[in-house]
Amino acid sequence: MKKGLFFIILLVLPFFVDAQCTYKEKYELNAMSSYIDYNYDYDEERGLFTLTLTNIDEKLEIRYENLVLNPENGKVVFENIEPGSRLSINVYSTVENECYDEHLRVLYVSIPYFNRFYNSILCDGHETLDICNARFLDYPISNETFILLLNNHEFTLNKEEEKPNDVENVKWYDRIIRVVNDYYLGAIISTVSTILSVSIYSVVYRKVKHKL
Repeated sequence: MKKGLFFIILLVLPFFVDAQCTYKEKYELNAMSSYIDYNYDYDEERGLFTLTLTNIDEKLEIRYENLVLNPENGKVVFENIEPGSRLSINVYSTVENECYDEHLRVLYVSIPYFNRFYNSILCDGHETLDICNARFLDYPISNETFILLLNNHEFTLNKEEEKPNDVENVKWYDRIIRVVNDYYLGAIISTVSTILSVSIYSVVYRKVKHKL
């Protein structure tokens, strides 16, 4: 009985002995975790996203909330994600290597909002706006906000059209009138006023002098 118990202890003991986690092993695991990437797909019928993590090595595992997920063909898939969700996904090392349970990285993923105004007929002439050329946005957009942004853009376009496109298109006499108005009109008015004042004073002076 004692020999059997001793044999069992010898089998179990290695699992309780800390393996040597070297700096090289940690470096390799961190390098593996840095290659993890993601992409998402949108289901317009359900209004939900599917998030797929890619490039996950078998020595790594994904932990999200209370879930521990191992990659299949280098991928981990999250389904039925609401638009606008913010996910914090942790990457750990697995029991398959000497650095078990090593926290390697936090992957922050922001799920966007679907832009239902994308390529809308209302966007004709406003193709440069994000609300018209982007299928997904970082913010939700209401009908009121969409119309307000279109109106503001239309106002900006109209103001730009009012500006002269080419200085050469201004006629020569318009330039002269503009220069006169800007630089000489004040001097001319002042000179005329002075002449009139002197003339009036001379007439009054003569009448007084000759008692007319």
